[in-house]
Amino acid sequence: MTDTPTPRHLAVKQRLLSDAAALPAHARIPSRNVLVRELGVSRTTVDRAISELVGEGVLYARDGSGTYVAERPGAAAPARRPLRSWGVLLPDVRHYTYPGILRGIEHVAYDNGIVVIVGNIENQAARQTTYLRNYLDSRVDGVVIVPARPNPAEGLEEALAEMVRELAGARIPFVFCNRNDSGVEAPQVVCNDFHGGFLATRHLIEQGYRRIAYVAHPRYAISLNRYMGYASALACAGLPRDESLVAFSDSWDFEAPGHVEMSRLLAAPNPPDAAVCFTDWIAQGAAQAVIEHGLVPGRDVGIVGYDDSVICGSMAVPLTSVRIHSYEMGRRAAALLLKPARTTVVLEPELAVRQSTRRQTPA
Repeated sequence: MTDTPTPRHLAVKQRLLSDAAALPAHARIPSRNVLVRELGVSRTTVDRAISELVGEGVLYARDGSGTYVAERPGAAAPARRPLRSWGVLLPDVRHYTYPGILRGIEHVAYDNGIVVIVGNIENQAARQTTYLRNYLDSRVDGVVIVPARPNPAEGLEEALAEMVRELAGARIPFVFCNRNDSGVEAPQVVCNDFHGGFLATRHLIEQGYRRIAYVAHPRYAISLNRYMGYASALACAGLPRDESLVAFSDSWDFEAPGHVEMSRLLAAPNPPDAAVCFTDWIAQGAAQAVIEHGLVPGRDVGIVGYDDSVICGSMAVPLTSVRIHSYEMGRRAAALLLKPARTTVVLEPELAVRQSTRRQTPA
C-alpha cells in the first residue's frame, strides 16, 4: 500500500468501509493477519481501523470467531416465509396405531414445509381442551383430530364437540381421523371397521371354527362396528349368534380384558373354539388364557387380532390380524387439510393370516 497524506489507519478504514458496503450483513471480513499481509501495514494499524468501525456500528466482532459486517441502519430485514403449522390431537401415544397415523401426517407436512404440533391427551378431557385451546390461540393452519375413546365421567366427547365448533368459527380447517362421534359434520378418514370384523369372522368360519366369540373393550362406535361385522358374517354363514360368546369388557386396559374375558368364556360349560378380538393386545391376553387352559392357539382355539401390530410376530403362535393401514389413514387426513373437502374417506382393511387361525388338524 503506498503512502498517502492521511494516516495509514484511515486508509485501511476506508478500504474496510468499501468492502463492507459490498458484502451482505453478517458476512465475515478477512482476518486481521490476512489484512496485515494484503495491505502491508502493521497489526496495530489494522486493529485501530477495525476498532473504530466496530464503535461506529459498521462491523461487529465475535470472540474467537472473527469480524463481521453489521446490519445497515434502515436496511429492511430479509423476508421470511410465513411459518405454517398443524396441530395433531392423539388419544394416547402408547397405542401402536397412533404412531403410524402420525407418521403419515408428518410426511405430508414435511413435504409441504409445515410444522406438526402433537397433543397427547391421554384420554383426558382437560388435556384435550387445553391442546385445542392452544391450537386456536396459535392460529394453526389446520388440525387433525384422532378422537379419544369415550369417557362419560369427564364429558370428553361433549367437550370435543364444543371445541371443534370453535375451530369452525375461527375458520381453522380440521379433519377427523379414525372416527368422528362429535356430532359435528366435518371431513374424516376412517377404516371400514364393519368390514374388518366381517373379514376376521368369515376367515375363522372358513377354517372350520363354529363357536366364535367376540371380545372387545366397552361399547362405543368402533367396537360396535366391528361387532356388527362379526354378527353379519355369522348370519351369512347360517350360524347362530350366541350372545353368551359376546364379551364387551368394562375395562379400557390394553391386554387384561382379553385374558379376563377369554378365561371366563373357556371356563363355561360350552366354551368357544375361536375368538375375534378388538385389538392385538386383547388377542394377546386371550391367547395367554387359551394356553393356561392347556390348549394351543390355532389348533384348538382360533384367535384373530386387530391392527396387525408388532405384537403379532412376537407371540409364541404368530397372530392373524386385521390390517388397518394406519399410515395411509394419517396421510389421507393430512391431504384433506391441504385441500379441504367435506368428504368421508373410507379405507378398506385386509387380513394378515398367520398360525393363530391355521388348524393343524382337519376341522
